[in-house]
Amino acid sequence: QVRQVTTIAVHPHFDMLSYDSDTALLQLSLSSLCTVSGWGITEEGGSSDFASRQLQQTQVPVPEKEICERNYYFSHPEGITASMLYAGFVSVGGQDS
Repeated sequence: QVRQVTTIAVHPHFDMLSYDSDTALLQLSLSSLCTVSGWGITEEGGSSDFASRQLQQTQVPVPEKEICERNYYFSHPEGITASMLYAGFVSVGGQDS
């Protein structure tokens, strides 16, 4: 599939000399899935003891902010902030970010 990139958000601490913080978010036109990757916690309700030793990757949908806040409220009652991205299969369980 070919998509247009509508927005590019480069990490605010990106350093062009050292490549430190070399990440960016791309907002695509008509996006329905988001590819997420990282070494995060791999067990529901787990601690950093459950963080993956291997880079993980998956594709997940990005639901509307209201749905995210409703599902995330119990663990984060202050809500979804502007610097957060919530993505995943919120109504059926499974992979999320």
